[in-house]
Amino acid sequence: MLESLLISTGLPILLDIFKSAGGAISRKWLGLSVDDQIKLDGANIERLKALATLDNPYGVPSLWVVNLRGAFRYVAAGILVFGGLALAYYGSYKIDTELVTAGLDLAVSPFGFIFGERLVLSYKGGNR
Repeated sequence: MLESLLISTGLPILLDIFKSAGGAISRKWLGLSVDDQIKLDGANIERLKALATLDNPYGVPSLWVVNLRGAFRYVAAGILVFGGLALAYYGSYKIDTELVTAGLDLAVSPFGFIFGERLVLSYKGGNR
């Protein structure tokens, strides 16, 4: 259970460090001119515009659709937490340590989704 908790909270931080370090190392060894950096930034902006265009619903969706879309991460996390706790309870009732461990691992796993972004922002010193 502790391993699942540490992985779900530590993985976003480690991935962010890896992504940041990869860019810095490539700029140091391969070199990057100002013109190349401007081209890369322009390509990144165009990619974000394309993603925004794909995400546009083109019209006014129903309010329940907007609310469900905004709450989906938390609804799914709640289902995983309560389902995992139910599985752990069932495993303790049947005296099956594998079910208890699996249930607790399932219940702990959404922790990174809920608190991972805040941990990364506090690590980076960004807005909270």
